[in-house]
Amino acid sequence: MYRNQEGFAYPLTLTIILAALFLLTIQLDQFISEKRIVKQTETVMMQEYYLLSSFKKTEKMLSENADPKESGVYSFKKGSVSYEISPVAASLIQITFKTKIGSDKEISGYAYYDTDLQKMIKWIEKN
Repeated sequence: MYRNQEGFAYPLTLTIILAALFLLTIQLDQFISEKRIVKQTETVMMQEYYLLSSFKKTEKMLSENADPKESGVYSFKKGSVSYEISPVAASLIQITFKTKIGSDKEISGYAYYDTDLQKMIKWIEKN
């Protein structure tokens, strides 16, 4: 019986191949998940950058201009940010920003500009 090894190589080879395929499947799933997370992180960072850039441009426009445009659009390489200006009080203006990048969900934010101080005093980001 010690020398009878007929049929031993096939089950062993099949087990090794199945184990290797199982490990490759796990690695592929992890790679795809990480790639998706990187793409989402890139999109979120781009949206935040676009909002911040629009925020600064609007603040500069409001500080230089006594009578600003009520609405407008800032165009960027991969998206755009639209804004609407509406007065809240005598010295307070609310600016609504809406960021759209490709087919992703639209992100909106609100900023309050004090005309006496000539700067943004509050920022709220809504998803």
